[in-house]
Amino acid sequence: MKCMHVNIWVHHMQIDELFDFLNGRIETAPPYWLNEQATPYSVTGGYAMISLPYDLYSELRFNRSWDQK
Repeated sequence: MKCMHVNIWVHHMQIDELFDFLNGRIETAPPYWLNEQATPYSVTGGYAMISLPYDLYSELRFNRSWDQK
């Protein structure tokens, strides 16, 4: 397999924060979820699905576990 992507869900206001983390501009990754059903309902505005190449997902996963309900 040459390329694999992992879909994650991030609150729409934290997408920039996610890419700042992945590009090394900040040290703390925002919360993320591996499925839409696990995202909290208490936050308004919704979530966006982001598809990350596996190497970037590995970096994210190494620094922060995905949030569960």
